[in-house]
Amino acid sequence: MNTVTVPADLLNFLKSLASESRLNIVLLFLDGQERAVNQIAEAVGLGQPATSEHLSILKQAGVLISRKEGKEMYYRPDQVKVINTLEKLNQLLRSCCD
Repeated sequence: MNTVTVPADLLNFLKSLASESRLNIVLLFLDGQERAVNQIAEAVGLGQPATSEHLSILKQAGVLISRKEGKEMYYRPDQVKVINTLEKLNQLLRSCCD
């Protein structure tokens, strides 16, 4: 039997999107706009602490990047990393299903 090992970065990426709350956060960025934590929390209906925890997971997985301006933290998708990770996923799935 041939065993395939999923790379850790791909596994973390997929795990980060496995939460409905985190997926809803990611979907906010479909318009390409950067958002502050409080804007994200309000849009998805979560408290600021829960939103910050979800954002941290998405950032660690390479889905989002952040920048600080004063006391405010802003997030946006890490487009290059997301595209590269999706290409890895595509290659992995094609190897079993092509």
